[in-house]
Amino acid sequence: MTLFIFGFGLLLLPVLFRLALKLRLGIPMLYAVLMLTAFHGWYQAHAALADGIFFALVGLAALSWVVTLLRRIWGVLEDWREERAMAELLAYRVRQARAASEYNINIEGLW
Repeated sequence: MTLFIFGFGLLLLPVLFRLALKLRLGIPMLYAVLMLTAFHGWYQAHAALADGIFFALVGLAALSWVVTLLRRIWGVLEDWREERAMAELLAYRVRQARAASEYNINIEGLW
């Protein structure tokens, strides 16, 4: 049973690493591993500073998530505004064609 759990953990480890890198947590993860292994003595002597650095790295990753989210929302709003402007321009041209009793509508510059 223990071997099964250990094997499952080893199979799950690359998936967790990929997820951490996708979430931009690679640098904080590397920092945590180094603090717990290679720099363990320094970490114990300066625990508050080391934890502050770690939380700053995680905070920067979270800030990058917020910036990415805001950029995507801005892109969606820009697309929506552009489509709305094109629809208003098309409606204006349709009204012009009706007023002139024409059957052809100029759609140049709409898309």
